[in-house]
Amino acid sequence: MNEIALSRRGFLGGAFAAFGGLVLPADVFGDAAPALRFGVISDVHVAKSWNQEKYIEKALRWFDAQGVDAVMVPGDIAHSGMIAELESFAAVWNRVFPGDRGADGRHVEKLFVTGNHDLEAWWVKGEPAWREQHVFNHGENARKVWERLFHEEWQLIWKKQVKGYTFVGAQWPTVSVKPPVEQWFRDHADELRGPKPFFYTQHAHPKGTCGEGKISTDHGEATNALSPFPNAVAITGHSHQTIVDETSAWQGAFTSLNAGCLRSCGNDRHGVYDSTYPAYNPKRKDNRMIPLPAEEGRCGLLVDVFDNRLVVRRRSFEYDVSLGDDWCLLLPAAAGGPFDPVRQKAESVGPEFADGAKVEVARCAVAPEGVAGPALKGKPCVHLRIPHPRTMKTGSRVYDFQVEMLVDGKVALRRLILANGYNVPAAKADRVTNCLIGADEVPKTGEVRFRVTPRNSFGVAGKPLWGKSST
Repeated sequence: MNEIALSRRGFLGGAFAAFGGLVLPADVFGDAAPALRFGVISDVHVAKSWNQEKYIEKALRWFDAQGVDAVMVPGDIAHSGMIAELESFAAVWNRVFPGDRGADGRHVEKLFVTGNHDLEAWWVKGEPAWREQHVFNHGENARKVWERLFHEEWQLIWKKQVKGYTFVGAQWPTVSVKPPVEQWFRDHADELRGPKPFFYTQHAHPKGTCGEGKISTDHGEATNALSPFPNAVAITGHSHQTIVDETSAWQGAFTSLNAGCLRSCGNDRHGVYDSTYPAYNPKRKDNRMIPLPAEEGRCGLLVDVFDNRLVVRRRSFEYDVSLGDDWCLLLPAAAGGPFDPVRQKAESVGPEFADGAKVEVARCAVAPEGVAGPALKGKPCVHLRIPHPRTMKTGSRVYDFQVEMLVDGKVALRRLILANGYNVPAAKADRVTNCLIGADEVPKTGEVRFRVTPRNSFGVAGKPLWGKSST
Protein backbone atom coordinates (compact mmCIF):
# COMPACT_ATOMS: atom_id res chain seq x y z
CA MET A 1 0.00 0.00 0.00
CA ASN A 2 1.74 3.21 -1.05
CA GLU A 3 1.14 6.80 -0.01
CA ILE A 4 -0.40 7.81 -3.35
CA ALA A 5 -3.09 5.15 -3.10
CA LEU A 6 -4.04 6.55 0.28
CA SER A 7 -3.89 10.22 -0.57
CA ARG A 8 -7.49 11.01 0.41
CA ARG A 9 -9.50 10.23 3.49
CA GLY A 10 -12.51 8.06 2.79
CA PHE A 11 -14.72 5.34 4.19
CA LEU A 12 -16.79 2.63 2.50
CA GLY A 13 -18.39 0.19 4.94
CA GLY A 14 -16.49 -3.06 5.35
CA ALA A 15 -13.82 -1.98 2.86
CA PHE A 16 -12.48 0.41 5.49
CA ALA A 17 -11.95 -2.45 7.94
CA ALA A 18 -10.44 -4.57 5.17
CA PHE A 19 -7.70 -1.98 4.78
CA GLY A 20 -6.86 -2.23 8.48
CA GLY A 21 -8.15 1.24 9.32
CA LEU A 22 -6.34 2.97 6.46
CA VAL A 23 -8.23 5.42 4.28
CA LEU A 24 -9.54 5.05 0.74
CA PRO A 25 -9.48 7.61 -2.10
CA ALA A 26 -12.30 10.16 -1.94
CA ASP A 27 -13.25 9.40 -5.57
CA VAL A 28 -13.95 5.74 -4.79
CA PHE A 29 -17.68 6.59 -5.04
CA GLY A 30 -17.32 7.47 -8.72
CA ASP A 31 -19.60 10.53 -8.88
CA ALA A 32 -19.06 12.68 -11.95
CA ALA A 33 -19.41 16.01 -10.13
CA PRO A 34 -20.51 17.37 -6.74
CA ALA A 35 -24.00 18.77 -6.31
CA LEU A 36 -22.53 21.92 -4.78
CA ARG A 37 -19.08 23.44 -4.35
CA PHE A 38 -18.14 26.34 -2.08
CA GLY A 39 -14.99 28.01 -0.78
CA VAL A 40 -14.18 29.03 2.78
CA ILE A 41 -11.78 31.68 4.08
CA SER A 42 -11.97 32.82 7.70
CA ASP A 43 -10.35 35.53 9.80
CA VAL A 44 -9.15 37.61 6.87
CA HIS A 45 -8.45 40.58 9.20
CA VAL A 46 -8.32 43.46 6.73
CA ALA A 47 -6.06 46.15 8.20
CA LYS A 48 -4.57 49.27 6.67
CA SER A 49 -0.94 48.17 6.94
CA TRP A 50 -1.19 44.43 6.23
CA ASN A 51 -2.17 44.27 2.55
CA GLN A 52 -4.59 41.45 3.26
CA GLU A 53 -6.40 42.39 0.07
CA LYS A 54 -3.66 40.57 -1.87
CA TYR A 55 -4.49 37.25 -0.22
CA ILE A 56 -8.24 37.81 -0.28
CA GLU A 57 -8.12 38.38 -4.02
CA LYS A 58 -5.83 35.40 -4.55
CA ALA A 59 -8.22 33.14 -2.61
CA LEU A 60 -11.35 34.46 -4.31
CA ARG A 61 -9.86 34.12 -7.79
CA TRP A 62 -8.81 30.55 -7.04
CA PHE A 63 -12.34 29.79 -5.82
CA ASP A 64 -13.71 31.32 -9.01
CA ALA A 65 -11.41 29.14 -11.11
CA GLN A 66 -12.77 26.10 -9.24
CA GLY A 67 -16.32 27.07 -10.19
CA VAL A 68 -17.66 27.65 -6.67
CA ASP A 69 -21.36 28.29 -6.09
CA ALA A 70 -20.73 30.24 -2.88
CA VAL A 71 -18.01 31.62 -0.62
CA MET A 72 -18.24 31.38 3.17
CA VAL A 73 -16.43 33.76 5.54
CA PRO A 74 -16.92 32.77 9.22
CA GLY A 75 -16.09 36.16 10.69
CA ASP A 76 -13.31 38.65 11.42
CA ILE A 77 -13.52 40.26 8.02
CA ALA A 78 -12.18 43.48 9.53
CA HIS A 79 -9.34 43.67 12.02
CA SER A 80 -10.20 46.82 13.96
CA GLY A 81 -13.96 46.95 13.36
CA MET A 82 -13.51 49.89 11.02
CA ILE A 83 -15.99 50.57 8.26
CA ALA A 84 -13.10 51.27 5.89
CA GLU A 85 -11.80 47.74 6.44
CA LEU A 86 -15.15 46.21 5.51
CA GLU A 87 -15.30 48.55 2.52
CA SER A 88 -11.91 47.29 1.39
CA PHE A 89 -13.05 43.67 1.61
CA ALA A 90 -16.24 44.47 -0.29
CA ALA A 91 -14.19 46.19 -3.02
CA VAL A 92 -12.12 43.04 -3.57
CA TRP A 93 -15.26 40.89 -3.63
CA ASN A 94 -16.86 43.15 -6.24
CA ARG A 95 -13.69 43.11 -8.32
CA VAL A 96 -13.60 39.31 -8.44
CA PHE A 97 -17.35 38.64 -8.36
CA PRO A 98 -19.02 41.74 -9.87
CA GLY A 99 -22.75 41.54 -9.27
CA ASP A 100 -22.05 38.34 -7.29
CA ARG A 101 -21.15 36.52 -10.49
CA GLY A 102 -18.15 34.44 -11.42
CA ALA A 103 -16.08 34.79 -14.57
CA ASP A 104 -18.39 32.38 -16.41
CA GLY A 105 -21.53 34.25 -15.33
CA ARG A 106 -22.70 31.83 -12.62
CA HIS A 107 -24.16 33.28 -9.41
CA VAL A 108 -21.83 33.10 -6.39
CA GLU A 109 -23.64 33.40 -3.06
CA LYS A 110 -22.19 35.37 -0.13
CA LEU A 111 -22.16 33.39 3.14
CA PHE A 112 -20.66 35.97 5.52
CA VAL A 113 -20.94 36.41 9.29
CA THR A 114 -19.23 38.74 11.72
CA GLY A 115 -16.59 37.96 14.33
CA ASN A 116 -15.35 39.72 17.43
CA HIS A 117 -12.99 41.96 15.43
CA ASP A 118 -15.91 43.15 13.31
CA LEU A 119 -18.22 44.12 16.18
CA GLU A 120 -16.46 44.24 19.54
CA ALA A 121 -14.42 47.37 19.08
CA TRP A 122 -13.02 47.35 22.62
CA TRP A 123 -10.18 49.60 21.45
CA VAL A 124 -12.58 52.36 20.30
CA LYS A 125 -12.08 55.68 22.07
CA GLY A 126 -15.00 57.66 23.41
CA GLU A 127 -14.99 60.50 20.89
CA PRO A 128 -18.06 60.39 18.61
CA ALA A 129 -15.98 61.05 15.49
CA TRP A 130 -13.82 58.02 16.23
CA ARG A 131 -16.81 55.82 16.95
CA GLU A 132 -18.42 56.77 13.66
CA GLN A 133 -15.54 55.09 11.82
CA HIS A 134 -16.47 51.72 13.35
CA VAL A 135 -19.31 49.27 12.83
CA PHE A 136 -19.60 48.89 16.60
CA ASN A 137 -21.97 46.25 17.97
CA HIS A 138 -25.31 45.22 16.47
CA GLY A 139 -26.86 48.68 16.25
CA GLU A 140 -28.18 50.77 13.41
CA ASN A 141 -24.68 51.48 12.16
CA ALA A 142 -23.98 47.77 11.66
CA ARG A 143 -27.24 47.34 9.75
CA LYS A 144 -26.58 50.30 7.46
CA VAL A 145 -22.96 49.32 6.76
CA TRP A 146 -23.80 45.66 6.06
CA GLU A 147 -26.69 46.43 3.75
CA ARG A 148 -24.77 49.11 1.87
CA LEU A 149 -21.69 46.95 1.29
CA PHE A 150 -23.15 43.49 0.84
CA HIS A 151 -26.59 44.34 -0.54
CA GLU A 152 -28.44 41.99 1.78
CA GLU A 153 -30.50 42.33 4.93
CA TRP A 154 -28.64 42.48 8.23
CA GLN A 155 -29.89 39.60 10.39
CA LEU A 156 -28.63 38.14 13.66
CA ILE A 157 -29.30 34.70 12.17
CA TRP A 158 -29.81 34.27 8.43
CA LYS A 159 -30.85 31.32 6.29
CA LYS A 160 -30.05 30.91 2.59
CA GLN A 161 -30.57 28.27 -0.08
CA VAL A 162 -27.78 27.44 -2.52
CA LYS A 163 -28.60 24.87 -5.22
CA GLY A 164 -31.12 23.22 -2.92
CA TYR A 165 -28.88 23.11 0.18
CA THR A 166 -29.59 25.12 3.32
CA PHE A 167 -27.00 27.42 4.88
CA VAL A 168 -27.48 29.13 8.26
CA GLY A 169 -25.24 31.84 9.70
CA ALA A 170 -25.16 33.55 13.10
CA GLN A 171 -23.46 36.87 13.86
CA TRP A 172 -20.95 37.28 16.68
CA PRO A 173 -22.61 37.55 20.12
CA THR A 174 -21.67 40.72 21.97
CA VAL A 175 -22.30 41.68 25.58
CA SER A 176 -25.53 43.43 24.64
CA VAL A 177 -26.85 41.23 21.82
CA LYS A 178 -26.67 37.43 21.55
CA PRO A 179 -28.19 35.66 18.54
CA PRO A 180 -30.70 33.07 19.88
CA VAL A 181 -28.96 30.11 18.23
CA GLU A 182 -30.45 27.29 20.32
CA GLN A 183 -33.99 28.64 20.06
CA TRP A 184 -33.64 29.24 16.32
CA PHE A 185 -32.74 25.60 15.68
CA ARG A 186 -35.59 24.38 17.86
CA ASP A 187 -37.98 26.56 15.88
CA HIS A 188 -36.67 25.29 12.52
CA ALA A 189 -36.05 21.67 13.46
CA ASP A 190 -38.70 20.14 11.19
CA GLU A 191 -37.34 21.76 8.03
CA LEU A 192 -33.72 20.82 8.82
CA ARG A 193 -34.14 17.15 9.78
CA GLY A 194 -33.30 14.49 7.26
CA PRO A 195 -30.35 12.80 5.60
CA LYS A 196 -29.53 15.76 3.34
CA PRO A 197 -26.75 17.91 4.82
CA PHE A 198 -27.21 21.52 5.85
CA PHE A 199 -24.46 23.96 6.81
CA TYR A 200 -24.02 26.29 9.75
CA THR A 201 -21.41 28.98 10.24
CA GLN A 202 -20.49 31.27 13.11
CA HIS A 203 -17.18 32.71 14.20
CA ALA A 204 -16.14 30.47 17.12
CA HIS A 205 -15.87 26.69 16.98
CA PRO A 206 -18.66 24.71 18.67
CA LYS A 207 -17.44 23.62 22.08
CA GLY A 208 -16.04 20.09 22.32
CA THR A 209 -15.66 19.51 18.58
CA CYS A 210 -12.83 20.25 16.14
CA GLY A 211 -9.40 21.01 17.56
CA GLU A 212 -9.36 18.43 20.35
CA GLY A 213 -9.49 21.01 23.13
CA LYS A 214 -6.58 23.02 21.70
CA ILE A 215 -8.48 26.06 20.54
CA SER A 216 -10.94 28.84 21.27
CA THR A 217 -14.61 27.80 21.21
CA ASP A 218 -18.05 29.16 22.03
CA HIS A 219 -19.74 28.35 25.34
CA GLY A 220 -21.65 25.34 24.02
CA GLU A 221 -24.63 27.03 22.37
CA ALA A 222 -23.88 25.73 18.86
CA THR A 223 -23.06 22.24 20.12
CA ASN A 224 -26.37 22.08 21.95
CA ALA A 225 -28.22 23.44 18.92
CA LEU A 226 -26.65 21.13 16.33
CA SER A 227 -26.38 17.86 18.28
CA PRO A 228 -29.92 16.74 17.34
CA PHE A 229 -28.95 16.97 13.64
CA PRO A 230 -26.43 14.36 12.40
CA ASN A 231 -26.80 15.97 8.96
CA ALA A 232 -25.50 19.32 10.27
CA VAL A 233 -22.07 20.60 9.19
CA ALA A 234 -20.56 23.47 11.19
CA ILE A 235 -17.71 25.45 9.61
CA THR A 236 -16.08 27.99 11.91
CA GLY A 237 -12.93 30.01 12.59
CA HIS A 238 -11.73 32.39 15.34
CA SER A 239 -8.96 30.15 16.71
CA HIS A 240 -6.42 30.75 13.90
CA GLN A 241 -5.49 27.09 14.39
CA THR A 242 -3.74 25.55 11.39
CA ILE A 243 -5.80 23.16 9.29
CA VAL A 244 -2.67 21.06 8.78
CA ASP A 245 -3.70 19.78 12.22
CA GLU A 246 -5.80 16.69 11.51
CA THR A 247 -8.02 17.33 14.53
CA SER A 248 -9.54 20.16 12.48
CA ALA A 249 -12.09 17.70 11.05
CA TRP A 250 -14.44 16.21 13.65
CA GLN A 251 -17.52 14.02 13.59
CA GLY A 252 -19.70 13.00 16.49
CA ALA A 253 -23.33 14.02 16.88
CA PHE A 254 -22.75 16.29 13.84
CA THR A 255 -19.81 17.40 11.68
CA SER A 256 -17.50 20.28 12.66
CA LEU A 257 -14.68 21.75 10.54
CA ASN A 258 -12.02 24.30 11.44
CA ALA A 259 -11.78 26.79 8.56
CA GLY A 260 -8.27 27.99 9.43
CA CYS A 261 -7.24 31.60 8.88
CA LEU A 262 -6.19 33.77 5.96
CA ARG A 263 -4.12 36.12 8.11
CA SER A 264 -1.91 34.24 10.59
CA CYS A 265 -2.64 30.56 10.99
CA GLY A 266 -0.68 28.63 13.58
CA ASN A 267 -1.22 27.58 17.18
CA ASP A 268 -2.10 30.17 19.81
CA ARG A 269 -1.71 27.97 22.89
CA HIS A 270 0.80 30.21 24.59
CA GLY A 271 2.14 28.64 27.76
CA VAL A 272 1.88 25.15 26.27
CA TYR A 273 4.50 25.60 23.55
CA ASP A 274 7.74 27.56 23.90
CA SER A 275 7.51 28.74 20.30
CA THR A 276 3.79 29.49 20.18
CA TYR A 277 2.56 32.44 18.20
CA PRO A 278 1.09 34.75 20.88
CA ALA A 279 -1.85 36.09 18.92
CA TYR A 280 -2.38 39.34 20.81
CA ASN A 281 1.06 40.24 22.15
CA PRO A 282 4.08 39.30 20.01
CA LYS A 283 6.51 40.86 22.51
CA ARG A 284 5.64 38.66 25.50
CA LYS A 285 8.54 38.71 27.93
CA ASP A 286 8.20 35.03 28.89
CA ASN A 287 8.90 33.70 25.37
CA ARG A 288 12.02 31.53 25.52
CA MET A 289 12.13 31.52 21.74
CA ILE A 290 10.92 33.70 18.91
CA PRO A 291 7.48 32.46 17.84
CA LEU A 292 7.28 30.51 14.60
CA PRO A 293 5.90 32.60 11.72
CA ALA A 294 2.12 32.20 11.66
CA GLU A 295 1.78 34.28 8.47
CA GLU A 296 3.13 31.31 6.50
CA GLY A 297 0.01 29.36 7.39
CA ARG A 298 -2.55 31.40 5.40
CA CYS A 299 -5.15 28.88 4.29
CA GLY A 300 -8.74 28.01 3.40
CA LEU A 301 -11.06 25.19 2.36
CA LEU A 302 -12.79 24.05 -0.81
CA VAL A 303 -15.84 21.92 -0.05
CA ASP A 304 -17.49 19.54 -2.52
CA VAL A 305 -20.96 18.49 -1.39
CA PHE A 306 -22.68 15.21 -2.16
CA ASP A 307 -25.85 14.00 -0.48
CA ASN A 308 -23.95 11.28 1.42
CA ARG A 309 -20.55 12.91 2.04
CA LEU A 310 -18.24 15.91 1.82
CA VAL A 311 -14.86 16.09 0.14
CA VAL A 312 -12.81 18.91 1.66
CA ARG A 313 -9.60 20.27 0.15
CA ARG A 314 -7.18 22.24 2.31
CA ARG A 315 -5.38 25.01 0.45
CA SER A 316 -2.31 27.08 1.28
CA PHE A 317 -2.75 30.60 -0.07
CA GLU A 318 0.82 31.43 0.89
CA TYR A 319 2.30 28.70 -1.33
CA ASP A 320 -0.70 27.94 -3.61
CA VAL A 321 -0.63 24.18 -3.05
CA SER A 322 -2.50 21.58 -1.04
CA LEU A 323 -1.89 21.45 2.70
CA GLY A 324 -2.50 17.72 3.01
CA ASP A 325 -4.76 14.82 2.17
CA ASP A 326 -8.36 15.67 1.31
CA TRP A 327 -10.94 14.87 3.97
CA CYS A 328 -13.80 12.65 2.84
CA LEU A 329 -16.50 12.74 5.52
CA LEU A 330 -19.51 10.45 5.34
CA LEU A 331 -22.89 12.03 6.04
CA PRO A 332 -24.86 11.96 8.19
CA ALA A 333 -22.26 11.99 10.97
CA ALA A 334 -22.04 9.22 13.54
CA ALA A 335 -19.92 8.71 16.63
CA GLY A 336 -17.29 6.04 16.12
CA GLY A 337 -16.75 6.82 12.43
CA PRO A 338 -13.37 7.56 10.84
CA PHE A 339 -13.45 11.21 11.97
CA ASP A 340 -14.40 10.43 15.55
CA PRO A 341 -11.42 11.92 17.46
CA VAL A 342 -10.96 8.83 19.64
CA ARG A 343 -10.82 6.60 16.58
CA GLN A 344 -8.61 9.01 14.66
CA LYS A 345 -6.07 9.06 17.45
CA ALA A 346 -6.15 5.30 17.93
CA GLU A 347 -5.58 4.60 14.23
CA SER A 348 -3.01 7.32 13.52
CA VAL A 349 0.70 6.56 13.21
CA GLY A 350 3.42 8.40 15.11
CA PRO A 351 6.05 10.23 13.04
CA GLU A 352 9.53 8.72 12.78
CA PHE A 353 12.98 10.21 12.34
CA ALA A 354 15.06 9.08 9.38
CA ASP A 355 17.78 6.51 9.95
CA GLY A 356 20.94 8.21 11.14
CA ALA A 357 19.19 11.39 12.30
CA LYS A 358 20.82 13.18 15.23
CA VAL A 359 19.89 15.86 17.72
CA GLU A 360 22.64 18.46 17.99
CA VAL A 361 23.19 19.74 21.53
CA ALA A 362 25.45 22.71 22.30
CA ARG A 363 26.07 24.94 25.31
CA CYS A 364 26.01 28.61 24.29
CA ALA A 365 27.50 31.48 26.26
CA VAL A 366 24.86 33.68 24.63
CA ALA A 367 21.54 32.46 23.25
CA PRO A 368 21.62 32.51 19.43
CA GLU A 369 20.24 35.59 17.67
CA GLY A 370 17.16 34.92 15.61
CA VAL A 371 16.09 32.10 17.93
CA ALA A 372 16.04 33.48 21.47
CA GLY A 373 12.96 35.27 22.74
CA PRO A 374 12.94 38.01 25.41
CA ALA A 375 13.27 35.55 28.30
CA LEU A 376 16.65 34.20 27.10
CA LYS A 377 18.02 36.96 24.88
CA GLY A 378 21.68 37.57 25.69
CA LYS A 379 21.75 34.79 28.31
CA PRO A 380 23.62 31.46 28.40
CA CYS A 381 21.64 28.42 27.32
CA VAL A 382 21.67 24.92 25.92
CA HIS A 383 20.66 24.88 22.26
CA LEU A 384 19.05 21.78 20.74
CA ARG A 385 18.76 21.51 16.96
CA ILE A 386 16.13 18.89 16.08
CA PRO A 387 16.00 17.43 12.55
CA HIS A 388 12.69 17.12 10.74
CA PRO A 389 11.34 13.54 10.72
CA ARG A 390 11.00 12.10 7.25
CA THR A 391 8.69 9.16 6.74
CA MET A 392 6.34 7.72 4.14
CA LYS A 393 3.86 6.39 6.69
CA THR A 394 0.34 7.68 6.20
CA GLY A 395 -0.87 10.07 8.91
CA SER A 396 2.59 10.46 10.40
CA ARG A 397 3.37 14.12 9.78
CA VAL A 398 5.12 15.69 12.78
CA TYR A 399 3.25 18.43 14.63
CA ASP A 400 5.34 18.91 17.76
CA PHE A 401 8.22 17.49 19.79
CA GLN A 402 8.29 16.50 23.43
CA VAL A 403 11.71 17.47 24.72
CA GLU A 404 12.83 15.93 28.02
CA MET A 405 16.01 16.56 29.98
CA LEU A 406 17.13 13.54 31.98
CA VAL A 407 19.67 13.90 34.78
CA ASP A 408 21.25 10.61 35.83
CA GLY A 409 18.44 8.81 34.07
CA LYS A 410 15.55 10.72 35.68
CA VAL A 411 13.32 13.26 33.91
CA ALA A 412 14.13 16.69 35.32
CA LEU A 413 12.45 18.90 32.69
CA ARG A 414 9.79 18.41 30.01
CA ARG A 415 8.76 20.83 27.24
CA LEU A 416 6.58 20.81 24.13
CA ILE A 417 8.05 22.46 21.03
CA LEU A 418 6.08 23.06 17.84
CA ALA A 419 7.81 21.56 14.81
CA ASN A 420 9.24 24.27 12.58
CA GLY A 421 6.97 24.16 9.52
CA TYR A 422 4.07 22.45 11.30
CA ASN A 423 1.60 24.83 9.59
CA VAL A 424 2.91 24.81 5.99
CA PRO A 425 2.72 22.33 3.09
CA ALA A 426 4.73 19.17 3.69
CA ALA A 427 7.19 19.99 0.90
CA LYS A 428 8.07 23.23 2.70
CA ALA A 429 8.26 21.71 6.19
CA ASP A 430 11.65 19.96 6.10
CA ARG A 431 13.26 22.33 8.59
CA VAL A 432 15.38 22.21 11.70
CA THR A 433 13.44 22.90 14.91
CA ASN A 434 15.19 24.80 17.69
CA CYS A 435 14.79 24.32 21.42
CA LEU A 436 16.45 26.58 23.98
CA ILE A 437 16.88 25.70 27.64
CA GLY A 438 18.27 28.28 30.04
CA ALA A 439 21.67 27.44 31.50
CA ASP A 440 20.23 27.93 34.98
CA GLU A 441 17.84 25.05 34.32
CA VAL A 442 20.65 22.60 33.54
CA PRO A 443 22.53 21.07 36.52
CA LYS A 444 26.30 21.42 36.63
CA THR A 445 26.81 17.86 37.87
CA GLY A 446 25.43 14.49 36.80
CA GLU A 447 24.91 12.97 33.37
CA VAL A 448 22.59 15.20 31.33
CA ARG A 449 20.84 13.70 28.31
CA PHE A 450 18.00 14.91 26.14
CA ARG A 451 15.21 12.77 24.74
CA VAL A 452 13.28 14.23 21.78
CA THR A 453 10.03 12.49 20.83
CA PRO A 454 8.16 13.45 17.63
CA ARG A 455 4.35 13.55 17.82
CA ASN A 456 1.56 13.98 15.31
CA SER A 457 -1.39 16.36 15.76
CA PHE A 458 -3.24 13.74 17.84
CA GLY A 459 -0.31 13.55 20.28
CA VAL A 460 0.66 10.06 19.06
CA ALA A 461 4.42 9.61 19.42
CA GLY A 462 7.07 7.97 17.29
CA LYS A 463 10.44 6.70 18.46
CA PRO A 464 12.63 9.28 20.22
CA LEU A 465 16.09 10.53 19.42
CA TRP A 466 18.70 11.07 22.12
CA GLY A 467 21.23 13.86 22.51
CA LYS A 468 23.90 14.38 25.14
CA SER A 469 24.79 17.73 26.65
CA SER A 470 28.26 18.95 25.75
CA THR A 471 30.54 19.99 28.60
